[in-house]
Amino acid sequence: MKEVQVCQVIYKDIEVSPSTAPLIRGYFANKYSEIEEMHNHHSDKFIYKYPNIQYKVLDKNPVLLGIDEGAKIIQQNEIFLEDVLKIGEEEIISNQREIACKKVKLGITDKIIKYKFMTPWLALNQNNIKKYNQADIIEKDKILQKILIGNILSFSKGMGYTVDEIIKVKLNLKQRDVKFKGNDMKGFVGEFYTNFQIPDNFALGKSISRGFGTIKSIV
Repeated sequence: MKEVQVCQVIYKDIEVSPSTAPLIRGYFANKYSEIEEMHNHHSDKFIYKYPNIQYKVLDKNPVLLGIDEGAKIIQQNEIFLEDVLKIGEEEIISNQREIACKKVKLGITDKIIKYKFMTPWLALNQNNIKKYNQADIIEKDKILQKILIGNILSFSKGMGYTVDEIIKVKLNLKQRDVKFKGNDMKGFVGEFYTNFQIPDNFALGKSISRGFGTIKSIV
């Protein structure tokens, strides 16, 4: 197991649509454009690593999640004191923010843990979507299992954690059409089981900094 620091800010008195997560990201990324972690770009080039600052909408509330270096940035720059969110052209003032900074654990476990995707998981890309579309129902499940294991391995690498055992997963997902950057994409919602502990509100898959693929454990 590895321990990482997180700092999470939930705007409890603001209710928005889940589709506004990219707008929330855009607001913070523009306001703190000098901080690469806030937008995951360097000199207009995307930084291909697990984002340590993520923007989400969970239970209709905007959420800002910082992990390790991202947690330090949120605290050192006092971003948790930010009481105004600009979503599109609308500025919304928040007087009720839930701030939690703590250490959480991740890694291989001898237990099987059940998780739920709270936001759609974007598993497929242009390299594997054709194979997925042509597969039968059994093969589709195998493809998604392999992708999810790959996502967990990528997440582990981003967290500096070495996986030295086999990751096992079992899926119970449904396909859901989602809009991303104006395009129709296949997303997946539902539950999965794995022998890897992932902290609540972390995310897997594509476009996780924009709120996709956020998970929570189910007891």
